Amino acid sequence: MGRIDAYVGNRLFLIFATEPPTLLIIIATEPKIDTYVEMEPIETNQLSEDEFESEDFGEEESNEKPFDPSKVDVTITTPNLGALISRLDNDEIDLMPDFQRSSDLWSKQDQSRLIESILIRLPIPAFYFDACEDAKWQVVDGLQRLSAINNFVLKKNLVLKNLEFLTDYDGKKYDALPRSLTRRIDEFQTSVYLIKPGTPLEMKYALFNRINTGGLKLTPQEIRHAMSQSVRNGVASDFLTKIVSEGTFKKVVENKSNRQAHQELVLRHMAFVLFEVDDYKSSLPKFLDSAMIELGKLEDSHLETLRNNFLDAMKVAFDIFGKDTFKRSLAAPTGNKVVNKPLFEAISVSFASINNSERQRLVECKVDFKESLKLMLKETKFVNSITRSTANTESVLTRFKMVRDLIENQLVKDLV
Repeated sequence: MGRIDAYVGNRLFLIFATEPPTLLIIIATEPKIDTYVEMEPIETNQLSEDEFESEDFGEEESNEKPFDPSKVDVTITTPNLGALISRLDNDEIDLMPDFQRSSDLWSKQDQSRLIESILIRLPIPAFYFDACEDAKWQVVDGLQRLSAINNFVLKKNLVLKNLEFLTDYDGKKYDALPRSLTRRIDEFQTSVYLIKPGTPLEMKYALFNRINTGGLKLTPQEIRHAMSQSVRNGVASDFLTKIVSEGTFKKVVENKSNRQAHQELVLRHMAFVLFEVDDYKSSLPKFLDSAMIELGKLEDSHLETLRNNFLDAMKVAFDIFGKDTFKRSLAAPTGNKVVNKPLFEAISVSFASINNSERQRLVECKVDFKESLKLMLKETKFVNSITRSTANTESVLTRFKMVRDLIENQLVKDLV
């Protein structure tokens, strides 16, 4: 059977012709074929995580120059799907296990429709990979599709359901397909874009964010996690993951999220420790990208110091504020007890910047210090800095200055 694809107006017509006597089979579809359409993207600051307050970043105000496109090295290849399946089978493509546990992944029906698209040779979107480490590619775009293919062909745990054209195969697994169809999967031609070695890491972050637009978007921190794997075997990502598993951290932040939200929270702290707060000028996402890159360059001894200071800050914060640590509920007991990320930044970084003796003095006068913070949490200027346009330079500088002044005043008062 031959096939011709033709667009008429805004519709795609698939024309199949049999051997004589000739029979034409015409299937009309919309250009955006629902057999592989992924979910609408979700912005990071709109994720509904019960443990965090929703956040208004405000408008981006970065004045940084865009990357130099001449330094981007991307090649286009058209391998058969069997080549990608072979890489999956040999663990040479990172499918990001944390992402696989997300509740927002494709349904069995969505996965089945993708497999059906391949079986009837409908085109599917291109795959994008960071191929800087040939031994293990990082997925830039196409994670949902690769996961569905992996589930069906390799794990063999996907049962096809609600197929639109190949209804005879409803309820079938991969092993139940005839050789003609399994061969069709292996020989299915794909389009693959490879980001090659030599592309600067900052540019890869920018490329990743631009390309990662279809389907269920990776969160910015999931992108940072993926990008960091090619630098010292992912030392930056491992550093953050180990910290969020610490009991001291879990005391102050409930461990509900599996989309790297906790790692990003710790990274926000580290970013304002590694770079001067007064030098904050760019957008928060780019600021965190830079911090992730910087963490990957640090010696183990420096990372250990950062870790210890962070955990000391967490312990002191919990000793002072208890269950209201980093939460506006401190000043409004009837309010939701959820972490406010900008408040977390300002307090945790400020606590990490003072010495052990000063931290202990704050704990000893915690009743007085708590009351002072309660009052500040009712001041319009401070509240605005942690709730409105929180990533803007003015908001960042305001909340850090007010928290630092509060701590300094308390320590001075304690000496009197």
